[in-house]
Amino acid sequence: MKISVIIPIYNGEHYIPACLSCLQKQTYLDWEAVCVNDGSTDNSERILLGYKHLDPRIRLISQVNQGVARARESGVSEASGDYITFLDIDDTLKENALEILEREVQEYPGIGIIVAGLNIISDGKSRKGRAVGFKKLDSLSFLKRVLHGENSWELCGKMYRKDLFIPEVKVPENIRIGEDIAVFVQLISRVDMIIGCEYSIYNYIQHSTSVSHIQSVKLAEETLEAACFIEKYLKQQKKYENLKNDIGSMFLLFYSNSTRRAILGRSHPLIRYIRKHHWHLKAFIHLPWLKAMYVLMNYYLGVSIRLLK
Repeated sequence: MKISVIIPIYNGEHYIPACLSCLQKQTYLDWEAVCVNDGSTDNSERILLGYKHLDPRIRLISQVNQGVARARESGVSEASGDYITFLDIDDTLKENALEILEREVQEYPGIGIIVAGLNIISDGKSRKGRAVGFKKLDSLSFLKRVLHGENSWELCGKMYRKDLFIPEVKVPENIRIGEDIAVFVQLISRVDMIIGCEYSIYNYIQHSTSVSHIQSVKLAEETLEAACFIEKYLKQQKKYENLKNDIGSMFLLFYSNSTRRAILGRSHPLIRYIRKHHWHLKAFIHLPWLKAMYVLMNYYLGVSIRLLK
């Protein structure tokens, strides 16, 4: 079984050695790295060509800058593996990550999605991300957990059967925050069952320059626009009637996340939409009480209390 590792790269020259080295150290050998150089202006392409020359498992695609979502799309379209996993250039995988994922496929042949754990590394210190918390779930139950924030909605730290990307998943236009969950929700909707793996296989390395740390009104708006994209998609699915309250919980979580970038205020059209359609007890009830309190205090007091995030 071949695993394709899709790596989008934009000006990642300082991270390439650690990222590609973690693949070359993998205990599972049947993999390919599809590196998508997304219009880098630094030495990324030259460094990647060097790795490609030395290791035939490393492939390189170069394109004009289109953003990380489009870079991943390009990587998926060129992948030759049976399964696909995603790796950001500034992150790494544990040395036995691919072996662990392949072992799950052996136990559950043909499974569509495997969800594993993350290590979060900040200032040189590592801690485990939220627990996966299940071994086997139907897609509706898992989707509810994702919308509630019980399971992470990043594309990384997971593996997908390649045919799930056919037909092509839709990517929201002009949105830099929330692209992952917009794609992930579509992939979940294309399978019957999800497998959970408690091993933390992915090292998510936090950087102060990450887009998630940038404050701006535009990014706050994009966060909520991503939620609108997901709602619109789910309204077209047969499962929608069973997800209305869960979608409300997602909107409240996205509202909370948006305040990390800017406080939009109650008169903003996106905030008014949430207040009108998703501000109800059944949406709040699925949130951790601290998160629910934060959402209420932020809305009514207009302040960002980071202690509660």
